[in-house]
Amino acid sequence: MKKSDLTGWQKVCAFTIAQNYKSKGTVIGLVIVCTFILLAGPLLSLAGGSKIEEVAHDLGSCKIENFYVLNDTDIPFDEKKFTEEHAQYEKVNFITSETDEESVISKMENEATKDVFMHIHEKQKAEGEDEEKYRIALFRSKDSEISSMEMESLSDSVRDFFFESRLEKSGMTEDQISMMDSDIYTQTIDAKDISEDKDDDFDAFTMSAVIFYSMIVMMIVLVSSQKIAVSLVTEKSSKVIETLLLTVRPLAIITGKIVGTMVVLILNAAIMLFCGMISGIITTAITAKKFSSVLTEGLMNIQNSGDGVEIDAEAVSSLNFDPVRIIAGIGIIIITTVLAFVFYSIISGITGASCSSMDDLSNASSFIALSSVAGVYLAMGAAMANNPVLTEVSYLFPFSGIYTVPVHFMFGKAGFSDVLILWGELILLTVFLFRFAAKIYHVLVYHNGERLKLRNLLEISKSQKGTV
Repeated sequence: MKKSDLTGWQKVCAFTIAQNYKSKGTVIGLVIVCTFILLAGPLLSLAGGSKIEEVAHDLGSCKIENFYVLNDTDIPFDEKKFTEEHAQYEKVNFITSETDEESVISKMENEATKDVFMHIHEKQKAEGEDEEKYRIALFRSKDSEISSMEMESLSDSVRDFFFESRLEKSGMTEDQISMMDSDIYTQTIDAKDISEDKDDDFDAFTMSAVIFYSMIVMMIVLVSSQKIAVSLVTEKSSKVIETLLLTVRPLAIITGKIVGTMVVLILNAAIMLFCGMISGIITTAITAKKFSSVLTEGLMNIQNSGDGVEIDAEAVSSLNFDPVRIIAGIGIIIITTVLAFVFYSIISGITGASCSSMDDLSNASSFIALSSVAGVYLAMGAAMANNPVLTEVSYLFPFSGIYTVPVHFMFGKAGFSDVLILWGELILLTVFLFRFAAKIYHVLVYHNGERLKLRNLLEISKSQKGTV
């Protein structure tokens, strides 16, 4: 392959870009997608405004008027102490003596109220359990203004307070009660399974990442490959390719088509990303303007109530992410995606040039779709099975390696040697396909008839031996 074989690829690249944006269907489709991206956020913000406002008002607030308490246990429920510990309930009217359960429940069934009825039951066996436990039941009326969020918050507060009251009455510490109440659980574990159990959460996260990444890359490959193949068939039928061959070498045509399609995809992605940023700014402005005061009040209520959100730091740290490897992994993902794009693009270029009509192309392009899907299934299967042999096979097989190796490297399951082997395979296959295409391309563009199959392409390549 000589340097002169690539002369003129820039002209083909510019021609491909211009042809893409001259197509009314392509432009209209891009405009529709961008319009949807621009309007989706603001419209959803406006349409869901009442719900957001309702949730914001519920943050830390209390709409309960009467709180009926029926306590069957000998553990006292001190409402004064309860309100001291949970300031958001200080205006609630507690009714703890002579509570008539039937009359309260009947009232709740027949009309919407802002009342809550709580029944603290003696120890009893729950369905399907052998151990006796205290049971606290909380009721609200049908169509009550008291939200589910508020009921859940009340449930947590009551449970914790009852546990503290139980500690005081028994004179035992929390650790002592936990020790007495805790069940004994026994199991047998093989020594070889200990390390596997520690990695369960990490393997599940890696599997999800592989599936997500595979779907994105497969869509990029399929869409770009289809665009290149369709472009070649269209230009072949309109004799545009024959005109290009007068001044440009076959290899330059293939290179220009691939680079031009890549530029179009990047431009479209940049345009959609820009529209997404504009939509996000508009949505944020609408939300802030409509609900800033409500959200501020809700956050103040949370702060005053003393409730907060806790993050399980231990669970997060257990994933053992390596920042350096993550950054390197992002670079590897980009390079691998580009190599996969070029690899599949040259296959689609040969496929498109071997066809004379769109009907032929629909049958010929099945290899690209099947190989992509097979690679994704092998990558997902290796991630789910977590078998070392199957995982290594998925690394070495380029159709699946493009989906597994970058993600596994990022999370420490694959080494840089696996990355280099995959890149080497993709580069060698791409160079081979480029040379193969250069030999047969000028013959394919003049062919007008039945679709040429692999056997026919090999025969043409042998007859053109020594030419590129």
